Amino acid sequence: MSGEAVGGGGRVRAFRAVPEPVPDVAPGTGGGVRDWTVLGAEDGPVADALRRASRPGGAPGVAVVLGERYRDAYDAVLLDAVARAEAGAGRVVLLHRGAGGASLLRAAARESAGRLRVASAELPADRSAPWPAGWDAGRLAGVADAVGGELRVAGRTGVPAAGAVARLGWQPAALTSRVQSREGPPSRDGTDACQGAGPPGGTGPCGGTAMPCGGTAIVTGGLGGLGLRVASVLAVVHGMRPVLLDVSAPEELAGRDAGVWRRLRDQSGVMALRVDLTDAGATDAALRRVPGPVRAVVHCAGLVAGGPVARTRADDLRELRDAKVGTLRHVLAGIDAEELRHLVVFGSVTARAPHRNMGGYALANEVLRRETLRWAPHLPYAATVVAEWSLWSGAGQAHAMGAVAQARRMGMVPVALRPGMAALSRLLARPAGPGNADALVLVGAGDPLFPPAAVRT
Repeated sequence: MSGEAVGGGGRVRAFRAVPEPVPDVAPGTGGGVRDWTVLGAEDGPVADALRRASRPGGAPGVAVVLGERYRDAYDAVLLDAVARAEAGAGRVVLLHRGAGGASLLRAAARESAGRLRVASAELPADRSAPWPAGWDAGRLAGVADAVGGELRVAGRTGVPAAGAVARLGWQPAALTSRVQSREGPPSRDGTDACQGAGPPGGTGPCGGTAMPCGGTAIVTGGLGGLGLRVASVLAVVHGMRPVLLDVSAPEELAGRDAGVWRRLRDQSGVMALRVDLTDAGATDAALRRVPGPVRAVVHCAGLVAGGPVARTRADDLRELRDAKVGTLRHVLAGIDAEELRHLVVFGSVTARAPHRNMGGYALANEVLRRETLRWAPHLPYAATVVAEWSLWSGAGQAHAMGAVAQARRMGMVPVALRPGMAALSRLLARPAGPGNADALVLVGAGDPLFPPAAVRT
């Protein structure tokens, strides 16, 4: 099935990360002799192996060793690695067991005008898993530096058993395997992008069993430009009752967003609750006011802030991450996991492809993706998907900040409201169950910047 959603404003294409063969690098050669400075040292045996592989007088490099899940302490480690590499080493290789962090390093490399090169390798989360024959941490770090990009060691889900190490690549992906959306008449604000969407032969706004119908749908960041459009699709297309959780109030809306809110309020019985989702106690109190059952959560909340990685503080990274990851954690902790049927998490393409001045935002979204997929096994009946969007035109924080025109000048193709909302409706028809949890990158069709042509940054 096609990985495109079509609307009056264009198309949206979806991509999924896939393993690809690593170019041949003979054992013992790696990326050349390195004098590794090892930071993090979360994984003692890996850190020790890197130190043993170091050769005084060799080409200098910084190796960062992190664990299974991202911790606040890692912010300072990654920023230290960037500073040390900028000061002379010029190379950073990240080895981790699922924590991530490569998105921040890639952004730093993009900003360095060629002074910094980065690569990463993900090891199995199971520390007792044996190394593939002929491989150890020293060789892995050297090969990662030599071939660039993101490597993954066999033993991790998605890496072919026949290959010891794979490199991350991309292939087109279907938005859903169950439904083709049928679009209604165009609208200027995109709220009816999927009017009438449903499985072929379905009836009514919900179309049939493949699409959500009835129950409460929570939209975090629900009073933002995108959150309001999402709520409209959930109400009009899928017959759900939206509950919008936001730090602001409806009375503060202006312009087109105020108009969308009024229509939504008058037509759907929407509820808006003012709450700081970074506050676990306040979130729990707000959720006790939400009528159940909560059948869907669409997570749009977050904070956008930019700046060079070299001038970023650990506190800045934590604030961005709390706004994306902490908020979702608090919401999921306060609802009945067995009642949830749909979890759609709005991430960002910046977590996959580097953008200048967006390293902190990229890291927040990378950790969001990783944590969402870890939560999926605890949502037994939900269809879980992380949608890593390019920037939107017509609504959203990038639109409000006036960044869309600049992005177009850089060659990016923004996601327009109608096809973007059509894509959302198809994401809501994905199959349920932890085994079907997925992460997709969604960009405007024809965007030359994704999939990235080069693996080295």
